[in-house]
Amino acid sequence: MPIQENKVVNKDNLIERTKKKVKEDKIISKIIRQIKQARKKPKVRQNIEWNQLEVHLREIIKVWEKKQTQKIIDGFLEEIKLSLQKKESILLWGYFGLKVHRSPKRKTVNPAIVKILRTSKLSSQEKAKLEKKKMIEVPSRNRISFRASPKLKKEIN
Repeated sequence: MPIQENKVVNKDNLIERTKKKVKEDKIISKIIRQIKQARKKPKVRQNIEWNQLEVHLREIIKVWEKKQTQKIIDGFLEEIKLSLQKKESILLWGYFGLKVHRSPKRKTVNPAIVKILRTSKLSSQEKAKLEKKKMIEVPSRNRISFRASPKLKKEIN
């Protein structure tokens, strides 16, 4: 098995990748679109007051900000997921680090069978059958390790 170089993805890389995925909706284009729609309807255009326009623009901005924020968060989390799938380490200085590592396959005790053996009254033959099933094999798999930075630990405590 070839040794893979451990890649580290830092905050700046994640920000750049996220920026590329989030479409740049511009608030000005939305405002212009609204004004163009108002121009097509003469009655609406005549009755627009500045207070109404201000309230309307604030509503548009609130909706836009919520959607933009959601897109940014989704993009950021998606980039973290993709980086972990590529087995890249993620380092957000001052906050935390995430790293993918492979856990080895191992044998362990099945807690359900141990509980049955302790609590129920079984014949010696049934106990012998269960004793054979007591050990189970846990397959090898990827795991994620999380490490909080000292700064984050200090802020929490």
